Formats: sequence, C-alpha cells, structure tokens
Amino acid sequence: MSSMGITLAVACTGGLAACGGKGDDPAPNPNPNPNPGGGAKLTANLSTQIPNVGDAIISGGVVLIRIAAGNVPASFSALTSTCTHMGCTLSGVSGGKIECASACGHGSRFNFDGTVSNGPATSALTKYTVEINGTTLTVK
Repeated sequence: MSSMGITLAVACTGGLAACGGKGDDPAPNPNPNPNPGGGAKLTANLSTQIPNVGDAIISGGVVLIRIAAGNVPASFSALTSTCTHMGCTLSGVSGGKIECASACGHGSRFNFDGTVSNGPATSALTKYTVEINGTTLTVK
C-alpha cells in the first residue's frame, strides 16, 4: 500500500465525513445496544428534562422523545441513538424526524417510531421500554 493509501486509511478511521464512497461503507452495527447487560439506559425527570411535546434527549445510547402530553409510557418514544446505516450517533430531532447528520454525514432520517423515513439507512432503530414512577422516567 502506498504511503498516501495508508494516510487515507488512518484519516478515515478517525471519522472524516469526506471519506467513503459507493461500495466501501462498513456494515451496520449489528448490536447497537450500548448497554447489553440490562438495567437503566437513561433516566430523566419529566418535569425538568422533557416536559413538552417534541422535547428530546440524546444520551447514554438512547434518543428519548416526548410524542404526546401526559406522563404515561405511551407519551414517549425511546430508541437506540445509533444510526443503523454506519453506526454514528444520531444528531438530533428536527422537523418531526430523528436525524443522523453527524460525522457520518449521510443524512438518514427516522420517524419517531424508529422506522426509516429517508435513507441511506434501511433498518429501523431498536425500540426500548419506557417506565414511569412519579416524575422519573426510566428507559430500559
């Protein structure tokens, strides 16, 4: 391998968005669960951290979105924050979609139920269970 090829390989390993092209994308992360041992993946205070419909938190390998009023599990969507295309961390919520606009730079978007809205991702995000005790929400 030429020294230029070695430099490019090292730079791409560092996560440069400019690297990559057709046919050289790595396989999606087969185990996007950042906490495979179980337990709480995320804990949030409903009154202060995610009080309004549309509020979102991305932390601890989870994207948590309040999709409806009321402090019941059905008012929230909890999904892995790992994009199923290249394994990058999802960057945020905008326009009613979860976006992957991070270092991968490929622009996949997901619906709040985890299904793919716009590729290049083709697989849905993993769903997690939401439990509520008083004003404490726990994602498992």
